[in-house]
Amino acid sequence: MESILGANSDFIATCERAADILGGFDGYFIERLQVDSSYPGGRVDVFLRIGTDRPDVAISLTGIVGIFAENLLEMDASFVEGMTVECIPGAETLWPRGLERLGCRPSGFPDVARLVLAGPMALEVIARTISISVAQVY
Repeated sequence: MESILGANSDFIATCERAADILGGFDGYFIERLQVDSSYPGGRVDVFLRIGTDRPDVAISLTGIVGIFAENLLEMDASFVEGMTVECIPGAETLWPRGLERLGCRPSGFPDVARLVLAGPMALEVIARTISISVAQVY
């Protein structure tokens, strides 16, 4: 099913749910960033933590199209000032503003998710899938 934006409505819903979930975790710290190039298509895992009384968060992205990180040396004290997730429809022939550095978009390119974490260590990941796990605190 195609939406007005040209993206799959299920994928749009996934991105919107991810954005809603992550909106409540500003102020968390990036505990760990893991990039796995041996995973088919690549995988990036971002682990967020703030303390023992709040749930840990794991963000997993696969089918990596691009990853950009700034100030990796700031990771020890890298709090998250804000997080956004957006759906970039495959039907668009050009990358949105700011992603031109990814080069040409071939026809038939799939919908992708764009995760942006703002803070001392800025992180941006563009991927074909995104999933979020939130630990329960007892």
